[in-house]
Amino acid sequence: MGAYREQLLRETYGSKSPQIYGQKEEEPSGTLSMFKLKFTICLFLFAGFAYLSLTGSSFCNVTADQIVEAVTNEDLYIQLSELGFMEHP
Repeated sequence: MGAYREQLLRETYGSKSPQIYGQKEEEPSGTLSMFKLKFTICLFLFAGFAYLSLTGSSFCNVTADQIVEAVTNEDLYIQLSELGFMEHP
């Protein structure tokens, strides 16, 4: 390493090692990419549901009303209440 570079590093970083400033903590790429994938899938599903709801059309003979009925089905409420997530009506 040249003398000028060493002097510049000493002036910039002082007594601390330049490696401290050069390294950045990064999030695990697997966790972040999995979150992005799940978020993108949820976004597309919601956009599809919103489209079906606004236009009144169907996809593979399934309408938005049928999706709402399936999600708000009494069986789902019973299962969630047994797990403690919702109160039974």
